[in-house]
Amino acid sequence: MALAAGLYWAALLASHQYMQRYTQDQAWLRVSQMSQAVSAQAGTMLSGLNYSLRDLAQDYESGDSEAFGRAVASVQEAYPPGTIVQVAVADAKGQVVYSSLAASEPPAQGVSIFDREHFQAHLKGLTQGTFIGRPVQGRVSGQWGIQLSRALHHRGAFAGVLVVSLSPQYLSRQLQAIFDSPRDVILLLREDGTYLARSQNQDRVLGRQLPAKRVALFAPDVTHGTYEVLASTDGIQRMYAWSRVSGFPILVSTGLDHEAVFGPLNETIRQSLWRNGIGTLLIFLGGMLTAWLAFQRWREEDQRVQSEERFHLLSQEVPGGLFQYSWDPAGHYALSFANPGFYAMHCIDPDTADTALQDLAQRVHPEDISALRRSIDEAMRSQGDWACKYRVQSADGSVRWLQGHARPQRTDDATVLWHGYILDVTQDESLRKALHESEERLRLTIGAVRDGLWQWDREHDQVLWDARCYQMLGMPDQALGSFTVAGFMHLLHPLDQPRVQERLRRHLEHGDPFRVEMRIRQADGSWRWIESRGEVTLRDADNKALRMLGMHTDIQERVEQTHMVSALLERGSALVLVASHRRSIVYANARAAECFGLAAGALEPQCSFQQLHPSSDSFDSFASLYERLSLKGTVRTEWALKVKGGHMRWFDMQGALLDPEDPQGNVIWTLFDVDARHQAESALHQVQQRLEAIIEKFPSGILVTDDAGQCIRASNAMLVDLFELPLSATDLVGKSLQTLLSYLPPAMATALQPAPQPGAGALSQRTIFALSNGRHIETELLPLRRQERLLGYCWVFHDVTDYKRRETQLEALALTDALTGASNRRAFITRMESELEHLRLGLSHPSALIMLDIDHFKRVNDSFGHGVGDEVLRHLVIAVSKQLRQGDMLGRLGGEEFAVLLTDVDAPTALRRAENLREAVAALAVSVQGQDSPIRFTVSLGVCLMDEGEASVERCLERADAAMYFSKRNGRNRTTCWTPDTPVISDAK
Repeated sequence: MALAAGLYWAALLASHQYMQRYTQDQAWLRVSQMSQAVSAQAGTMLSGLNYSLRDLAQDYESGDSEAFGRAVASVQEAYPPGTIVQVAVADAKGQVVYSSLAASEPPAQGVSIFDREHFQAHLKGLTQGTFIGRPVQGRVSGQWGIQLSRALHHRGAFAGVLVVSLSPQYLSRQLQAIFDSPRDVILLLREDGTYLARSQNQDRVLGRQLPAKRVALFAPDVTHGTYEVLASTDGIQRMYAWSRVSGFPILVSTGLDHEAVFGPLNETIRQSLWRNGIGTLLIFLGGMLTAWLAFQRWREEDQRVQSEERFHLLSQEVPGGLFQYSWDPAGHYALSFANPGFYAMHCIDPDTADTALQDLAQRVHPEDISALRRSIDEAMRSQGDWACKYRVQSADGSVRWLQGHARPQRTDDATVLWHGYILDVTQDESLRKALHESEERLRLTIGAVRDGLWQWDREHDQVLWDARCYQMLGMPDQALGSFTVAGFMHLLHPLDQPRVQERLRRHLEHGDPFRVEMRIRQADGSWRWIESRGEVTLRDADNKALRMLGMHTDIQERVEQTHMVSALLERGSALVLVASHRRSIVYANARAAECFGLAAGALEPQCSFQQLHPSSDSFDSFASLYERLSLKGTVRTEWALKVKGGHMRWFDMQGALLDPEDPQGNVIWTLFDVDARHQAESALHQVQQRLEAIIEKFPSGILVTDDAGQCIRASNAMLVDLFELPLSATDLVGKSLQTLLSYLPPAMATALQPAPQPGAGALSQRTIFALSNGRHIETELLPLRRQERLLGYCWVFHDVTDYKRRETQLEALALTDALTGASNRRAFITRMESELEHLRLGLSHPSALIMLDIDHFKRVNDSFGHGVGDEVLRHLVIAVSKQLRQGDMLGRLGGEEFAVLLTDVDAPTALRRAENLREAVAALAVSVQGQDSPIRFTVSLGVCLMDEGEASVERCLERADAAMYFSKRNGRNRTTCWTPDTPVISDAK
């Protein structure tokens, strides 16, 4: 009996030890898995905030405040209320210049975060990307916030900090929801031990750090671990497991109450020992005691089973998938455990767990299955960590990105178990793709700039030009390489060097704007006018300029035009005055100033025309000329005016509105002295010679005829060159107009036959003609008059070929899609806005919007290449265009997504025509070189009826898009008309 009692007690104590070890192992496993799961969830949330921060920084740096405001609102709406305390921006001095708490007005003066840790980190360049700061009480919000910040730059220089304040209270509430017991705790920490959030008693720890001994447990080269300690915050002994958040300097530490884990078991063991002791002493009650002990053993086993069931329930609530994969020494492998999230992510029915691995292979994207198998084989071969990112396809054809990770564990029987998790990273991949596309658009925008860029490294005295700068001067790219400022000054015109040096000095020392016009020597030795603008972008601690960036702009044509206008005004024989409609002189050329004793150039203050008239009656009569000017645009008269010295002289005055479209605008007066007739005849002869010289040198073709428009009185060489005439300009003078018209295109010849009418007062007529040699000529008809007498006609022929070419190119670029020839998104949206406005005003009948998207277009690109995919898009546009009526419009919104605007249709008609489009596309067959059979494809369509009740273009696009995605979700190759019951896009996808 003693031996039996000894054996019994040995077995009993061993059982107690096993239960303690098993309970301890399960507790450590549970807290470790919980730590890793919370770490993954925190990583997902921080990744999303990181991408949001980066997008907000780009929007703010672009300078578009409205886009930035919309982005801030979008970020705040993307997270549950209370998650984000505020979004703020501080300038380079730490002054808060924007806060989402006061988005409609600037922040209060004096709010600065210069002394904050996160601002100093970016200011000193201690971190790149997103910085996670200590929780602080906001100086604007007055609330505790975890500071997620990112540096802002302007032209490569530090321009401030963008801060998103994450609410610790929100995180604490989310962490509290994970554990049922208030004695269990979850900590969110920085790597230096600073508390970011705590599920319990958070108000006691915010702004504090863990003790140094506990921080030392988080070794830099270790990603997770466990420890047991008595918490100083609430005096509770807990079992802790910690894990690093992937990609961020953040730790997650979860703690289970030691007493809650072991208390019931220890109490059970104590009771068991007591009862077994009594049983030993009371052996005669052995039968009853044995039965009672068996009952206790059953209860203990039931508690263990319940603990395991709680773990399984907890694993079902963890975001993502958890799994366990085993491989025994015999080479057998199996999926030992997987939570429902694992099956859901892989689109596998949990009831088919026996064939899960076979189903998994079928769901993995064909392009990723090989890489997935290689990663598994490598992990099994090395018995190391497994990590892989791959795609899975659902039954409806949608694709999602998954990222998995697992760590191996060797058991006593040499079986290797991999414990891991799977996360859905589809959104991260979409954000990465969007970021790549945004960077590509930025690269294309920079490439489209026509100005030249330059950089001056003052510290090393090196000046660098880009290719455009060299192109302006007719030099090969980088012909000068890196040169000094002295070398740059040597390229300038000697008269411009002092002025440029002085402007540069004032900018460097006083910060004055650096903008200067100068002449630079070209490759052929000639001079070219260039406007240079620049700004210092980097200074040292002593405010000494270290680096300067700027642009060169070619202003040669503008300067030449300015000089030409100045030559016409200042060097002509006429007296030129410019007067306002109130008859105040605002400008006088040098001749007029000398004649009338005025200041040359713009007059400040302005001088009244009355000063030049001999009497008030003369000045009042002169007002009648302004009435004729407002009606006809030009006027001519002879008038006696008072010149310097006080005596009177007669002038032949010709007035014309500077802007023919503004009768109340300024008038330019051209005056000729006709005081003495013989002097007038001499002056007239001189004026005629000057005009002939001007006509000959004028940069456009000139043709002057008599008042009947039949005899040529004057022409120039430019006219002969423009029309490639076999006659010289001198030969044309005196010939009939019909002689010239016989060499011109019929349309232009017809236009050059004026039908003069007495009293006609048109100032000018402009028409553009296209010649057979590709040139575009603009003709301008100027009736030559003196008072009411018609003296003749003057045609001015401008070569506008380059202008028309640029205009055509710009129109094509602005309104059409370069690949397909369809209207681009901008043109289509503009047309929709116009159509909605007409509907609101009752100017048109209801219209319909059709969204059209190619089904499985990615397979075409992946299988045949993007060149074939582009050809498919072009065939689609041709087929759809053939189905459209006059007034309908097809536009490409992006990728394989198109939209069609149908005018004057009701809902049944719109649906029928959409079906016609679908059938026309389904009948297409695109031949591909090297393929035996042509490519056939289908489209999914969504129809939305537009009427006067629609609020905006965006709502119409959303409804049509929702209907289209409903078509895709329900089998593709079909048409759906939007109704209020149609699921929104997020549900339809």
